[in-house]
Amino acid sequence: MLNSKENIQLLISHLSRTENIFTKRKNQLITMDGFTEKNILIFHQGIIAGCRPGDDRLLVNFTAPRIFGLNQFIDTTLLYFRACTDISYEFLALSEAEKIINEKNLWETVSINHMLTIANMLKYINNMSGVSSYALVIHCLYQLQAEPDIIRLRRTAADYVVDKSGLSRSTVMKMLAQFKSEGKVVLSKGWM
Repeated sequence: MLNSKENIQLLISHLSRTENIFTKRKNQLITMDGFTEKNILIFHQGIIAGCRPGDDRLLVNFTAPRIFGLNQFIDTTLLYFRACTDISYEFLALSEAEKIINEKNLWETVSINHMLTIANMLKYINNMSGVSSYALVIHCLYQLQAEPDIIRLRRTAADYVVDKSGLSRSTVMKMLAQFKSEGKVVLSKGWM
C-alpha cells in the first residue's frame, strides 16, 4: 500500500498537464474563485500557507504535492493560498478531473486524498478550537517547531502565534514572556 504522499503523487501524475503548470513567487496569492466552473488546484512544489479569507487567519502551512477542490461538498472559497516559497501549481476543471479519475479507476487514491484532508482539518479543530489561550499558544509553539526552516527561521514566535491563533499580540507577548521566565521556551530576540 502506498503512503499518503505517494498516493497524492500518483493522482497528480494522472491529472496533471505540463502545459497548465504556472509558477508564483514567494508571498503571491492563489485563489480558487473567479472561474465559471469548479476547478481543482494541484500544487506541484513549494511550501504554501492556507489562510481563511474572512480574517486572514493562517490555518495551515503545507508542502507540495497537494490537491484541493476534489470534494464537491467543500466550498473551495473557504481558503486562499499564499506562497511561502516559490511554487508551481495548476488548475484543472473538476469535470475533467472526474472523467480521468473514472477512466483510470483512481477513486481509492481520491479517497486517501480526502482522508488526509479531513484528518488535517480534524487535527486543526481539535487543537485550535475551544481550548484555553494557554493551550492554544503551546500548540502553536509546537507547530512552529515542526515547520520547515524556511518558515521557522523567517517569522518570530509571536508573529506566528498571532497569525495562527487570532489572539491579540499583547496576550501572546505576555504568555511568551511568562514561558521564557519559567524556562519553558528559549527565545532570542523573538526567535525560537
